[in-house]
Amino acid sequence: MIASKDPYIQSAYQQLQVISQDREKRAEYEAREKAVRDHLQFQREAEERGMERGMERGMERVNKLHLLLIQDKRLEDLTRSATDPDFQKQLMSDYGI
Repeated sequence: MIASKDPYIQSAYQQLQVISQDREKRAEYEAREKAVRDHLQFQREAEERGMERGMERGMERVNKLHLLLIQDKRLEDLTRSATDPDFQKQLMSDYGI
């Protein structure tokens, strides 16, 4: 009933009927859907790996900064860098990190 009122739904319904009756078209449709799902899954996994690598790299940079500040006996700057992101960025730039 709804399909008869909306031409887009009617067209989609007719295409669905054709696809479901034709095995070859059905197989093509399913292969296309699988490819889309696979692509989305690969994207999610790549994003997760990128996030993990970014977190690791960020931690390495902060740890390197902490060690250099300790080595230079700049303990007040170390404390401040832990609470002031802009100051921490400036220190990293100063140390070439």
